[in-house]
Amino acid sequence: MWKRFTFSKNLRLTKPFFENAKVGQPKYGDVFKNMLRDAFDFIFRHPTSKFSKKNVDFEIDKGSIPILEEMRFGGIFLTAHYGNHEILGYRLAEQGLPINAAAQEQKPLLFNRWLQKKRTFKGKCYARKMETQHIIEFIEDKGLFALLADQDFRKPVPNPIEKKCKSEFLGLKVRCNPLPAFILEHRPNTPVFCGYMRQIQNIHTIFLTKIPSQNFYDHYHSWLEKLILKEPAKWYGWFHDRFKTLNPP
Repeated sequence: MWKRFTFSKNLRLTKPFFENAKVGQPKYGDVFKNMLRDAFDFIFRHPTSKFSKKNVDFEIDKGSIPILEEMRFGGIFLTAHYGNHEILGYRLAEQGLPINAAAQEQKPLLFNRWLQKKRTFKGKCYARKMETQHIIEFIEDKGLFALLADQDFRKPVPNPIEKKCKSEFLGLKVRCNPLPAFILEHRPNTPVFCGYMRQIQNIHTIFLTKIPSQNFYDHYHSWLEKLILKEPAKWYGWFHDRFKTLNPP
């Protein structure tokens, strides 16, 4: 069955963390079902769908509104494979945030074109691949650089920021995407935000928070761990080889 080996491996590696927290680990079927539901929503209940307004409501958590206002002036936005991150991106663009999410070209080409169309608001795609040398310019122009930060990073990392790209997550050592560390190395006053979208019945709700830029990955992982412990089956990172680089098989 799809990704079951990776799923089982992740359960084994993170078992001590969950036992210590006295929280049960998720079941494969529950995670898979949640992921399919969010995929269905992205395809058929996307905000651009003619059916969307009839069966899905949207709101921003009241406590997150001040954070949203800060994000209008740019920064770094870290999210995760938790809940419907695809619709989250569209909703943030819809709120007028100057967002660009890191994205890789998908295959086949027709699928990539369809996906980019879904990631477009008012004629502007908010999930475009950006060359590293242009990221600082984007931040200086008060852009909000967003990325999914819960995946294993396996490419070489420059020595000056290597230590800032290592953290601990679910009780395991992990290597992280160096782009946020690169930005903060050059623009240390750049604010860092986290957020996710949660579906409660037929309401999509955005939750946002701000974390310290110092040791930001530690704060990010602490934030994500709390979400996962609350609803383990909502994190789709169970299907990713997240802990491959720094942990034994």
